[in-house]
Amino acid sequence: MRVLITEDNGELAAFIHEALRREGFLSDIARSVGELKLLISENQYSAVILDLGLPDGDGMDVLKMFRRDNNMVPVLVLTARGGVQDRIKGLDGGADDYLVKPFAIDELIARVKALLRRPNVLSSSKLEHSNIALDLISKTVTVDGKNIMLGKTELAILEYLLRNIGMTVSREALENNIYQNGYELTENALQVAMHRVRKKIKDSGALAEIKTIRGIGYIFK
Repeated sequence: MRVLITEDNGELAAFIHEALRREGFLSDIARSVGELKLLISENQYSAVILDLGLPDGDGMDVLKMFRRDNNMVPVLVLTARGGVQDRIKGLDGGADDYLVKPFAIDELIARVKALLRRPNVLSSSKLEHSNIALDLISKTVTVDGKNIMLGKTELAILEYLLRNIGMTVSREALENNIYQNGYELTENALQVAMHRVRKKIKDSGALAEIKTIRGIGYIFK
């Protein structure tokens, strides 16, 4: 899963990024409202960590923009504004959770994981790329509207790749994501499952392709 970190403090943003990486998450960093809007337009995120005090705008305005545009991505607000009324304002404004600075990094990671376990947290019920579509509710995959059958591990692989289109995904991050979704992998099982996913979508006429980046991982484009 991919998380957007919006934080203008470079040191803190890098700290959060590394903590998420150790837990198997991919993440991008936006240090301003402008960078956030650009990244949101180019990527699909499973969650957003949002600092309210940004150099070119108020994070609350960003949050209102998300909800006005029916973007229901889970948002964890980070702020030094710790008053009760500030928290109420944030939650009423569309935040899913609220964490006051300074905070323990373990608590932040736990809160992000909790957000991602909630039902209906995705901004869309469908992931699409080229002529491939994955319905996140029914867990069905179609190519040009025609169903193709994938096993549970194969579905987990395809979903993770669809959430990270055009990005190189490490083998470690992919394995961690599959484990987090309750599936176990034996030795070489990821390679075998990846081969099956490639073959099934190719045989079904998919225009997109999963490529191996030797020594690093995979990229779907």
